[in-house]
Amino acid sequence: MKKFEKKSAGSLERLRIRSGIYASAVTVLVVVLAVLLNLIVRAVPTKYTEFDLSEAGLYTLSDSSKDIAHALTQDVTIYYLAETGSEDAIITKLLDRYASESSHIKWETKDPAVYPTFAAQYGVQSAENGSLILVSGEKSAVLAASDLYDYDYSDYYTTGSYSVTFGGENKLTAAIYRITSGEELHAYYTTNHGEQRLTDTLTDALEGQNLSVSPLDLLTDTIPDDCDLLIINDPQQDFASAGGLVDEMSALRAYLKNGGHLMLTTDSYYSTPNLDALMAEFGLTRTTGLVVEGDSGHYLNGYPYYLLPDYATDTESGTLDGIDTSRRVLLQMAQGITITETEGIASEALLVSTESSYSKAAGYEMTTAEQEDGDPDGPFALAAYASNNSTGAEVIWVNCGNMDNEAVYQTVPGNVTFLQGCAASLAGQEGTTLVESKALEAAPITISGHTAAVLGLVFVLILPAAVLAVGAVVVVLRRRK
Repeated sequence: MKKFEKKSAGSLERLRIRSGIYASAVTVLVVVLAVLLNLIVRAVPTKYTEFDLSEAGLYTLSDSSKDIAHALTQDVTIYYLAETGSEDAIITKLLDRYASESSHIKWETKDPAVYPTFAAQYGVQSAENGSLILVSGEKSAVLAASDLYDYDYSDYYTTGSYSVTFGGENKLTAAIYRITSGEELHAYYTTNHGEQRLTDTLTDALEGQNLSVSPLDLLTDTIPDDCDLLIINDPQQDFASAGGLVDEMSALRAYLKNGGHLMLTTDSYYSTPNLDALMAEFGLTRTTGLVVEGDSGHYLNGYPYYLLPDYATDTESGTLDGIDTSRRVLLQMAQGITITETEGIASEALLVSTESSYSKAAGYEMTTAEQEDGDPDGPFALAAYASNNSTGAEVIWVNCGNMDNEAVYQTVPGNVTFLQGCAASLAGQEGTTLVESKALEAAPITISGHTAAVLGLVFVLILPAAVLAVGAVVVVLRRRK
């Protein structure tokens, strides 16, 4: 009996040992599999493992950003200057998205407390916490933390609040393009003719295209040899021709004869016959009057001369290829452009009014927006492209002086998209870098007073009454059983 008990105890002990070894092996295997799975998931690009549930798509790259990332042929390293533990989740997740779109992009965090002199090697003596430094070869760009967010205080004095939007993707994409797109191009805008000054928004957009923007006074200077794009923005006075102190028109013609590129905006309120004659050489002339839109879906806020034109279709110049044509453009008090077939010139419309439009021959002197006798029918070209087949000169003419306007950009961002795209096309670039800022908070839901009353009636009276009625019916039926 004792011998049997001894053997039984030994068998149980061996069984326990085997069970323990088996359990340990399973545990180790599960841990190893979990670690391997974690490593595999980490190796998968972020865009496949994380989902952007924010209303504004804070963590989703735009098509422009993706296109630029996919086109990279050289490495870009992004250094995020942030104290350990205080990183901005929006920035880090966005950097992950960039890295997942291209093997040429990588990023890492640099704690200024640990690396106090790191930023100095890129010419930044006191980079603020949260800044970004982008490096590609010998080129670098610095984005200050304060520039990654846009603050709008326009309603502060009336509402006591302000709005904040995230513009980091726009800045990052532009910086990546700027340091990887090769040699910087040069754009000059004319002065001393009462021109409308380029807005900061448009200037930033052009510089994001790797176009340096500088003023040019043709009364004292000549057009530089490195001028890749000349901009004349809504001049109030005409350019001087032969017989004046300076023959500015000869300078413009010489520039275009050598294959120059001109982007012109004008307002019919101002008379510029010399510039008009230059455009006529490209088969473009003014249509009499101001365009009025008869289609209510193509004008803004009940003003039929605040035009929301269509983008032209079947264009051959490629000007519209890099422009987001889903964004509407606003042209206030615009004049039509007549395109005449001219030998040696290729021309086409870029923005057009509808067939319901007409042109008020009285222009700014109109007393009614209704069509009258003598007012020609549309459609009209409102922006046009033309090129000289022999010289290679290219011009884009927008016959609206209020196209570049900060107030308009707040509600109709398509204006700056269009102008930037035109500039990029004339300068020989493909695509644009402009990305719209994204709201940090969900837009509030607003409903009318009538709708609020109906919803209140439904949820406060009708639904509770219906629930009580159903309950009463159920109780009666159960008692009858």
